[in-house]
Amino acid sequence: MTTLDERTGALLERLGDLCTGGGYHLLEEADLAGFVPEGTLPETLSYLADCRCIELRYAEEETYCLRMLPAGRVQAACARERVRESAARIRKTALAAFLGALAGSILCLVPLLVLLVRG
Repeated sequence: MTTLDERTGALLERLGDLCTGGGYHLLEEADLAGFVPEGTLPETLSYLADCRCIELRYAEEETYCLRMLPAGRVQAACARERVRESAARIRKTALAAFLGALAGSILCLVPLLVLLVRG
């Protein structure tokens, strides 16, 4: 499986959302704007075709006829799963940090209260 950079992976996910089913789809450049730097869409689509993630039938002006290949669908699903796992890992880390800070605060507060009560 080919490793894709973040923007190319995001473009592949967008293509997966737009290209439901197994047939060819006509897409305008505006449909894919914002996923890759301006002016690099043809090269990025060509790269995805070379990686066998998509099949590009033709590209005329700002219109592309393409379809997602099974490898592209798998790659897009893996990218979504990585994002989901990353978000879950961030939540777990934040929860552990919060609980650690809470435990530390309680441990510091108990001796202080003992000193105040005795004092």
